[in-house]
Amino acid sequence: MPTQANTPAAPHDWIPPGGGVHWTAIGEHGWQVVTLSQWLGERVLAELGPDSGAVIKDSLVRTMTWLIPEGAAAGFQLPDGADGCGYDDGMLFVPGMERERTLYWAVKPAPDRLLTDLARLLDALAVVREDIREQPRTDQPRTDQPRTDRPHAKWATS
Repeated sequence: MPTQANTPAAPHDWIPPGGGVHWTAIGEHGWQVVTLSQWLGERVLAELGPDSGAVIKDSLVRTMTWLIPEGAAAGFQLPDGADGCGYDDGMLFVPGMERERTLYWAVKPAPDRLLTDLARLLDALAVVREDIREQPRTDQPRTDQPRTDRPHAKWATS
């Protein structure tokens, strides 16, 4: 697909430089994936803040997918609601750098921002789940501001 002059360069050769998608094997490029529902994933992304690596968002099936280091999931039991894949037969659509469709980068990859630390991702997921359990049932809309009373949430303080 031709790219425009102002199209950001893809930081890796397996990412299309413009729009479009690339069908790729998980594990082929040195990473595995963890996928969450979009509803949960947006809250986890807010909790992670700058600790998040690149994130693929699929608004058609309403999922968010984090790339994690290959082998990182060994020894971890992913909690309910988190789907992991790193097997040789797993495949993933990778979006281009420009959003064209319902599959796009919620957090664009960069040479220094690709993979998310799995332990940090699971910690953020646990915090979000705790917040959901603690949230009183009310007719008032919940804010999506990250909590700042956690030691790892220092990035959110003013």
